Amino acid sequence: MSPQIDLNAENNSEGFFPTVSIVIPVYNGMRTIRNCLDAILAVDYPQDRYEVIVVDNNSRDGTPEVVKQYPVKLVYETKLQGPHAATNTGLREVKGEIVVFTDSDCIPIREWLQRMVAPFQDPDVVAVGGQIEPYQPKTRVERFLGNEIRPFINCVEMAPGFPKSVLTGNAAYRTQAVLDVGMFNPNLYTGSEVDMAWRIQWKTGKRVVSAPEAVVYHMFSANVKRLFRHFKIYGYSEVLLATLYKDMPNYPRNSKVQAKVMLKQVRALFTYLGSIVYRGIVGRLRGKDYDYLTLPVMWLVAESGSIYGKLLCMWHTRYYRKQFWLNGPKVI
Repeated sequence: MSPQIDLNAENNSEGFFPTVSIVIPVYNGMRTIRNCLDAILAVDYPQDRYEVIVVDNNSRDGTPEVVKQYPVKLVYETKLQGPHAATNTGLREVKGEIVVFTDSDCIPIREWLQRMVAPFQDPDVVAVGGQIEPYQPKTRVERFLGNEIRPFINCVEMAPGFPKSVLTGNAAYRTQAVLDVGMFNPNLYTGSEVDMAWRIQWKTGKRVVSAPEAVVYHMFSANVKRLFRHFKIYGYSEVLLATLYKDMPNYPRNSKVQAKVMLKQVRALFTYLGSIVYRGIVGRLRGKDYDYLTLPVMWLVAESGSIYGKLLCMWHTRYYRKQFWLNGPKVI
């Protein structure tokens, strides 16, 4: 069972301790879920002021059995596959004033929760994005993601003056505000977290702020296949969001801009191919390490995944025209 939250309790006189619900969607997370829950249950926050809700999304590797060993609430999302559908299932269970999201492959620092909720002392703040750092990268793919790409930079603007996006790997919202704007779009397999952040700013008129000291460490996937898939999803989400918001005034990534970006990406592929040949010859002669030799290979895989994801979504949306998700989710 999860800790009981007293919603009528006053904030600690020595600090700001609103009631918090932590929601963690998980799918086949046996490799990481223990580290995640161990860290969350050890955070420096009054135990009677927060609860942990884990939402299993049809795991096939025994994840629920692991979660049951912890004093958390376990619920299931079995009808829709996807992290945002699972997140919504968790949202329906929350009791806290603040809902905090993280992923089953993230490990927060001890001070994480206090630092995440501190900005909410300002009533004009509706959401907070924390820092996401790589966790002890060991393989070349992990080092590439953590040091070269850093794909989980949080709380950023696509363009000056445009609403900030927040990644649910490390995010906090006022619970009522999330419920009022209709929660996450469960039919968007990817991009729903950005969509939520934008909608909640437009509809409430309140701010999203960064909490760089509220750190979670993300355990990256360690193989090239997963690297390609990560960037396929990122690319897909760019086109998906553009299909949703292309008619929004001053939307910074419309179809013309995206076409130019993709052209640059295609050109970059040839640069990476040339670099692979050059480093394979000169690098070996100069005694360079494996990371040096394989760096352009990593870039080639990531860029190819991004391009493929964008092309796939352009097909699914019939070049930004068809909102296919209105008929239900599409798992990619």
